[in-house]
Amino acid sequence: MSPKTVVAVERARLLEESLSRRDDPPAAVSEPQVITNAGVDEGVPPELLQPENRQHLADRTHQEASQAVGTKRNRETYAPRTQEQLPALRYWTRDE
Repeated sequence: MSPKTVVAVERARLLEESLSRRDDPPAAVSEPQVITNAGVDEGVPPELLQPENRQHLADRTHQEASQAVGTKRNRETYAPRTQEQLPALRYWTRDE
């Protein structure tokens, strides 16, 4: 073989080795994986979160639950809010 062929064969062999290493799956980790930048929204169980992230999640859940009370009226912009607005709404709908 010519020297160029030997070099080409060696280069191809090295390339094949490096590609086969990329195809191998990474070694399994024996300790549990700790998720630091994710939440239950992404499907991560709360047990895998860092303690401060677990606390933040609990606080956020509590805050969302307290805000959910009485928000239906806030979203209905057409709903009358005072006693004076009720007759005005009745007359307005009758005219149509």
